[in-house]
Amino acid sequence: MPLFGPPDVAQLKAKRDIQGLIKALGYSADPAVRRAAAAALGEFGDARAVEPLILALKNPDWERDWHDTAAAADALARLGAPSVGPLIAALEWHSKVVRVSAAGALAAIGRPAVPDLVVLLGDADLETRETAGQILAEIGGAALEHLIEALDDPMTGRRQRAARVLGEIGDRRSVEPLRRALLDPLAGVRQAAAKSLGELGDPSAASSLAAILTDPDLNVRRASALALAEMRDPRAVEALLPDLRGPKPEPAIDALVRIGAPASGPMLAMLAESRARGDEQWVLEGLRTAVSTALSGIGYPQEVAILVARLFAEDATERADAAAALIRLDQSGSLDEQAKALVVAARPAIDQARDEGRAS
Repeated sequence: MPLFGPPDVAQLKAKRDIQGLIKALGYSADPAVRRAAAAALGEFGDARAVEPLILALKNPDWERDWHDTAAAADALARLGAPSVGPLIAALEWHSKVVRVSAAGALAAIGRPAVPDLVVLLGDADLETRETAGQILAEIGGAALEHLIEALDDPMTGRRQRAARVLGEIGDRRSVEPLRRALLDPLAGVRQAAAKSLGELGDPSAASSLAAILTDPDLNVRRASALALAEMRDPRAVEALLPDLRGPKPEPAIDALVRIGAPASGPMLAMLAESRARGDEQWVLEGLRTAVSTALSGIGYPQEVAILVARLFAEDATERADAAAALIRLDQSGSLDEQAKALVVAARPAIDQARDEGRAS
């Protein structure tokens, strides 16, 4: 029979016995005891508990149970600012359980953790950078001021990551700083700023985004076009069209769908140019598929969208058949106003295909 029982956490708490509670953190026989001790230490707010709680967080025995690590992390969060430095260091611990717990505690601490987390945005380790960004995004508005300041940081990686996190937070107070970041000398920062402005969706940034549609960097141009598409700004159309030819046209298709009807005419013009240029069949076929998908997404009847795309097929008979079908639909009176508008836009191609069919 043991001479001594488990630590009486309630009694230690009543006596405000910090050292006794720290000792109770190491009681291995009963997890309820050590969790209660951690909770009590968190309540008292005594900085002496930080290091023991960090050691408990890293204890492999605690790590086997999320309830143990959660108890230590919750206590560290309640202790606030004194916990920030040790928790920042724990983000690079070898155990994922510890890293996730530390991240959650830092997010709960909030504002006092922001400066150190912003510094980590420029860390050499990718996972650390991403984790810091995720925590800052979770902290939200309390991190805004420091993140905006980081847009002028000498370290390019920190500027780039700060620009992305501002978009994830979604606070419109960051619109003007992000507009300025569109002029950053580093393409990665300009790209991140454009993407974030698209997520914010503030029309006041549209002119600034349109101004970098001619940026020398392809990724910046693409990010700007996608951001403008979020605002349904037709100035993005011409910059999006080339991606319809690429191996992954889906983002461009989605963006053109958001822009809507103003994208229809330029897509048809692109198809006409591709066929006139004599592009290979597989290229033209892929482009036709992308355009018909986009037209359907915009809201035109699928039948009409497919027929319009077929006007640019390589085979003359297929083009003529599509033209005849569209003419019949137009004359039937069954088309709504939107579909009629598409047929009107496609009229030059319809007439050409019909005339070629008659000539043959």
